[in-house]
Amino acid sequence: MFRALTLARAAGLAAAILVGMAPAMAADSAAELGGVDSAVRPGDDFYRHANGMWLSATAVPEGRSSYDTSAMLRDETARRVRGLVEGVAQARTPSRIGDYYAGWMDVAGIEAKGGAPLAGELAAIAALGDRRALSAYLGRTLRLDDGGNTQTDGLFGVWIHQGFHDGGHYAAHLVQGGLGLDRDDYLGAGPDQVAARERYRAHVAAMLTLAGFDQGDARAGRVLALEAAIARTHASRADTDDVFKTDNGWRRADFAAKAPGLDWSAYFEAAGLARNDRFVVWQPSAVTGSAALVGAEPMAAWKDYLAFHLIAHASGVLPRAFRDEAASFRGAAAPDRAQEALEATTRVLGEDIGRLYVARYFSAEDKAAAEAMAQNIRLAFRARIGGLAWMSPQMRTMALAKLATLKVGVGYPDHWIDYAGLEVRRGDAYGNLRRAEAFAYRGALARLSRPVDPGEWAGFYPQQVGAVINFSPNSLQFAAALLQAPYFDAEGDAAGNYGSAGAGMAHEISHTFDPLGSLWDDQGRLGKWWGAEDMARYQAAIAPLAAQYGAYCPAPGLCVNGQQVLGESVGDLAGLLVAHDAYLLSLGGRADVVKDGLTGDQRFFLAYARRWRRVQTDAGLRRQIATDSHAPGEYRADTVRNDDDWVAAFGVGPGDRLWLRPQDRVRIW
Repeated sequence: MFRALTLARAAGLAAAILVGMAPAMAADSAAELGGVDSAVRPGDDFYRHANGMWLSATAVPEGRSSYDTSAMLRDETARRVRGLVEGVAQARTPSRIGDYYAGWMDVAGIEAKGGAPLAGELAAIAALGDRRALSAYLGRTLRLDDGGNTQTDGLFGVWIHQGFHDGGHYAAHLVQGGLGLDRDDYLGAGPDQVAARERYRAHVAAMLTLAGFDQGDARAGRVLALEAAIARTHASRADTDDVFKTDNGWRRADFAAKAPGLDWSAYFEAAGLARNDRFVVWQPSAVTGSAALVGAEPMAAWKDYLAFHLIAHASGVLPRAFRDEAASFRGAAAPDRAQEALEATTRVLGEDIGRLYVARYFSAEDKAAAEAMAQNIRLAFRARIGGLAWMSPQMRTMALAKLATLKVGVGYPDHWIDYAGLEVRRGDAYGNLRRAEAFAYRGALARLSRPVDPGEWAGFYPQQVGAVINFSPNSLQFAAALLQAPYFDAEGDAAGNYGSAGAGMAHEISHTFDPLGSLWDDQGRLGKWWGAEDMARYQAAIAPLAAQYGAYCPAPGLCVNGQQVLGESVGDLAGLLVAHDAYLLSLGGRADVVKDGLTGDQRFFLAYARRWRRVQTDAGLRRQIATDSHAPGEYRADTVRNDDDWVAAFGVGPGDRLWLRPQDRVRIW
């Protein structure tokens, strides 16, 4: 359950993984738990037994392919956040949030200024006289990379993150960038790729023309040719996703020898990295190849390239003609201005908005209750790990060490970002953007001089409906917007909270010990701690689960790919079992009360099944089965059939469709 299990960095590396697209953790009210579909036996179809009434009453909204409890929460949270930000902006009391948002919303002021805000930087580009000046400009405009490594619009990006082999210090990771299309669109000769290049060339010409440049088509041709040359130096996506191929430590002095052509002294001085001696070069071919292009390609081509990327980067705070052209190139209408302004403000002041959000919607008591649940889950994991047959003693020792050092952040960070050094002026959208980028860059570089803080919520905010797992450093964060009613209720039923939010927490923690987590030790350092025999035992243990999921077919000829969803399905089973253990711990040895005719165990498992409820179109279901690493919700709910306690709670037995003999139940966790 990451950002639909999308790694902010590629699979197998120091990853920040954002939850949000998978169905949310649905807790309960007592009344809702009573709303089971009694016409469906729990042992025959537990998903519809738990969710039948909701499924019958819910339709897929127009324009969407699916709708679930997570979408409901995202919609409500977006409304809340927008109300908070607009309220601050309308108050007109000086504030960073209100003034930044108002600057983006000042469409009349932006139109009146035209392209004037760009004039100074465009003049600086035009004045570049030699390769040293070009190198310095490239360093001065080095962009922060967000860890995703696909959207960096500078020639290189820099990602300040824990080093691969030093758990105590941050490192500067240089990553490839500088392209307006996907790498393969420049290299392929297929009709779609040729068409993509033609559309891009027309877009570049249009943007340069809007900014007052002559000979737009000729300049666009130079930009496209230069970017094609850059693309030929770039590593493939497969190599970029292979953490061991990106683990390339370079010293400061290595750049001149390994990547001549760019004046690295001028570059690093301008980038504020002159005193930094150690780097991780994510894609050496790109650094070497692009540096050679800096030294060889015509200065005129570089100037056109830099001018275009400056314009494209700032298009959101330029007149409507620029924004419309950018949207047209993306194949969409210009986005809603208020939504665009909100997203821009969040990128810059996300934690400031988060403080407003938690002050209104997530109390200290909510945080304490969620932390207590997280602690019980940690204790339950410790007990489970102690008895796992597939773990060797060496594996178990490392797993327990990782569990002990795992930093779990709940609700909001322990320490907020101090934005006092960021100047925001109402009515200066462009200036605010540039000052905000400089502020963020300085803040990122400042990490290089201090120890790693595993409690830092870098680029993730309390008002996001999601969670983040980092393998480096060894940490997780669960946002306040995810841990709220009706999905988590600090004063609500423990069985519902543990069956929903608790199962989600336990699922995420389980990835710390799976094959992906096995690449990182307890200090977040790169290094495999599973041996070949360990992996073989694990694969043997999970194979029956792949077969179980492979037998689920929602329509003739449409079956789940058991191997494709296996990693997440193992996490689901771990989350279910560990969360139930933690729920029992929370009772302190007491039996839970019966509510609405349901025992505590029954309420726990019903809450678990409600986590996965979703209505979706046939096309959406087919797309999910073809591409998603998560199984459809009904089959994720059906993982309860492997749990002895579920069998006992609902009296499931031979003859029920979901019945499995004890020896056929998958025993992984």
